[in-house]
Amino acid sequence: MERIKSFLKSVRQELDRVSWPSKDLAVKATVSVIIFALVVGTYLWVLDIVFVRIINFLLSLRGG
Repeated sequence: MERIKSFLKSVRQELDRVSWPSKDLAVKATVSVIIFALVVGTYLWVLDIVFVRIINFLLSLRGG
């Protein structure tokens, strides 16, 4: 039981040393990540559509 208490005390001490971001910085970072994910997702979606059309075109030339 003492080991658990010691561990939890160490965890608390480490968390006190952490430099936590401000709310404003956390919100800006979150919005940036969401926008980046949307841009990359859209890019991959467009690539998928293009490749599907290319493959369908090539298959139609083969007669399939």
